[in-house]
Amino acid sequence: MRQDCVPNWIDAEMHHRPLRRIRLEDKEFPEAYLQEMLHAYPELLPIDQLDVDFGPLVSLGREINNIDNLFIAPSGRITIVETKLWRNPEATREVLAQILDYANRVSSWSYQAFEEKCRHAMSPAPIESTSLYSLVRDAFPEETPAEPEFIDSVERCLRTGRFLLLIVGDGIREGLENLLSALHTQPSLLFTFALVELQVFVDPKDHASRLIIPRILARSTEIVRAVVRVETTGHADVSVEIDESKTENGKLKQTLSEHEFFELVPSQTIAETISSILVRARELGAIVQPRKSSVSVQLADPSGSRQKLTLFVVTVAGQIYTGWLSEQLEKIGLDKSIATKWIEDLAGLVPGVEPHTTQPDTLSRNIKVEELEPVLDVFIERLSNTIDEIQRSSTRLPDER
Repeated sequence: MRQDCVPNWIDAEMHHRPLRRIRLEDKEFPEAYLQEMLHAYPELLPIDQLDVDFGPLVSLGREINNIDNLFIAPSGRITIVETKLWRNPEATREVLAQILDYANRVSSWSYQAFEEKCRHAMSPAPIESTSLYSLVRDAFPEETPAEPEFIDSVERCLRTGRFLLLIVGDGIREGLENLLSALHTQPSLLFTFALVELQVFVDPKDHASRLIIPRILARSTEIVRAVVRVETTGHADVSVEIDESKTENGKLKQTLSEHEFFELVPSQTIAETISSILVRARELGAIVQPRKSSVSVQLADPSGSRQKLTLFVVTVAGQIYTGWLSEQLEKIGLDKSIATKWIEDLAGLVPGVEPHTTQPDTLSRNIKVEELEPVLDVFIERLSNTIDEIQRSSTRLPDER
């Protein structure tokens, strides 16, 4: 039996206040509130706990062909969300049939149809004036593959119907959890389901703020390990697609661990230099994010937005490159010249390297790690100066920027 407890807020002066649970069925805010929250903050959905290949999430908008919320990942995987406030007693019986209908509907679309449907999301549609690929690439430039590969991945996802279907509510009914467990026993189930509860709390002294606690109440585990497709035009062609990218725990693996990264580095000397760089970058407050064949050194937006600021990337081949920083700074209202100065400082460390003539966020060529080894202390000093300048800039008032 689930039993909820009330969160408590304790401030720096040790003043204590219990937070009050808001049940959305009490109509303290409109039914669209859940949709709005998920569209604005997709990270509220615990994707990493469900299947890492469906994240990070990019919101495609609300009310797309009647679908409450629709998301896509740089991997091309699609997440369909149905939100429920449980005011209607019929909702428990209808919600699963509804989200399955949405999944079947989406699986009938081509890539072009999918993109066009997204253009008609509730205004303002995220891709109203851009393309699906550009939206995802701009949100997560390092995770997004080249456009042809991305389109192929989306088309494969649409064709096979490998969606993540999430029913998100403020108080999932017990009967719906049991119904989901029953559906899991059906061998024809091709989609991954999960029930996610978003508990909403308010501080009685600051009613405008919200504490949101996501919880996974139930989920299905993937039954199908291969897709068998039969195509016939007088004779039958049978093909079998097997997803071999699963890890032992069933999650889809899309990044290296740091240990695996260093195993791929070509020499012990290069590995030691990279290790020193990453250790010292962390000491400066940077985040080291492993990727498929590299590690990205980033800085979280000091003002608290979701934006990550990419300072540089180190590949398994032992090379350093840059990109995206000026655009990322611009998105959070900071001066792009911080990025220009960083690239100039970095280029000045290695003879023959200059800022790119047409792409100021990049270098004229990648820098080999061994080229930085003699000037490593200077490199770290200039990195520290860049981080300090970003942090100082973020604390200035908007009219001072």
